[in-house]
Amino acid sequence: MKHGISFFSKSIALFFSFCIVTAGFSLAAEAGKEAKYPNLKPFGYTHLWAVNDRTPGSTYGDDYQIARARIGVKGNLTPKIDCMFLTEWGRLTLTDPVTLLDAWVNYKVNPGFNIKLGQTWYKFTLSGTTTLPTIPFVARPEVVDAIWLPMGRNGSYGYDKGIELWGDFKQAKLPWGYVFSITTGTGIKRFADNKPPDYVGRVCIEPKKGLMLGASGFYGWSRVEITSNLNTEEKKALPEYAYGVDISYTQKYFRIITEALQSLYEGRRDVNGSEIFSLDTKKQRGWYAMLGLKPLSWIEIPVQYAWYESNYVNSDTGLKTITVGLTWWLKEKTLNNVKINYLIRSAQKNYGSKPRNKFIAQIQLAF
Repeated sequence: MKHGISFFSKSIALFFSFCIVTAGFSLAAEAGKEAKYPNLKPFGYTHLWAVNDRTPGSTYGDDYQIARARIGVKGNLTPKIDCMFLTEWGRLTLTDPVTLLDAWVNYKVNPGFNIKLGQTWYKFTLSGTTTLPTIPFVARPEVVDAIWLPMGRNGSYGYDKGIELWGDFKQAKLPWGYVFSITTGTGIKRFADNKPPDYVGRVCIEPKKGLMLGASGFYGWSRVEITSNLNTEEKKALPEYAYGVDISYTQKYFRIITEALQSLYEGRRDVNGSEIFSLDTKKQRGWYAMLGLKPLSWIEIPVQYAWYESNYVNSDTGLKTITVGLTWWLKEKTLNNVKINYLIRSAQKNYGSKPRNKFIAQIQLAF
C-alpha cells in the first residue's frame, strides 16, 4: 500500500513540477519581450467522455471518464529552431500515469525543407497526419488505427524516435508537400535495439483549391523475437509494409474525405498452448468515406461509412461502421468543442466478435 501511495505521490509531484516549469518558460518569454527568443508557451487539452458500448468484451458499458489530458510546451528557441514537448495523462494513456509523446527539435532551413529530430508520431495517411484535436469524429476510422498505430517492431501508439524531413510549397503553381522519416522502429517504451530502421512517408498535392490528393507508405521489419518454453530462441527479421491513398475536398459549407489502406504485418501465435510457435502473417485492408456539412460556421454534421478487414487472408472478416456525428464549437477558431457520435456497427460472420452500436459524447477543452 505504501508503495502505491508513494508512486501516486511521485506522479502528482511530477505533474505539478511540469506545470511550474512550463509556466516559468511562459513568464520568462513575457518578461523578455526585448529578446523574443526563446519563446516557449504551455499548451494542452483534455477529453471528457460519456460512452455507452454494449459490445461483448468492451470495458465501457455506461461510462464517464477523463479519457485523456495532454499538456506540453511548444515554441521557438530561435527564428530557425522550434521545439515541442508533450505528455499525456488519463485513462487512455499508454503508460500509467503519464506517457511522453512528443519530444523534438525542428530546424527550418526554408519552408520547403525542415529537419526534425526526436520523438514524434508516424505521418501516415491523411487521418494519421491530422492532429487528434482536429479530426472530424471522436476517434479515427478502425482501419486507420489498426494499420497506423502498430507501426514499428514495438509499436502500439503510432510514435517513434528518429529523423523527419518535411516541407511544403504552398506558393508553387501546383502546391504540394511532403514528409519522410527514418525511425528506430522501437516505439515509445524503448530507446534503441540495434535493429534495422523503419521508413515512412507521405506526399500530397493540391491540383485545385480545396482539392488534395495524397499517398502514404511504410516499410519496416517484424517486431517479434520468439523464445520458446524450451529456452530456444528464433529471431525473425521479416519485412512489413503498409500503404494508402486519400482524396479530400474542402469548401466553406462542406468537406469530403476518403481513404483506402492496406498492410502486411508479421506476428506470432502459440500453437495449441505449447512451446511451438509459428509466424502469423496479418493482411489488413479497408477504406472509408466521410461527408461533413457545415450549415453554420460553428456547427458541423459529419457522416461516415467505413469498412475494415482485420485479415483478408480469411474470408468474411469485415467490419462495417456507419458513424453519424455533430460537432459544436463553443468558440469559433478554437479547439473547444462538443462532439456527439453514434456508431452503427455490423460484422461479417468470421470477424471474431459481434460489435454493437456505440454512443459517445466528448467535450474538448483546450488552452
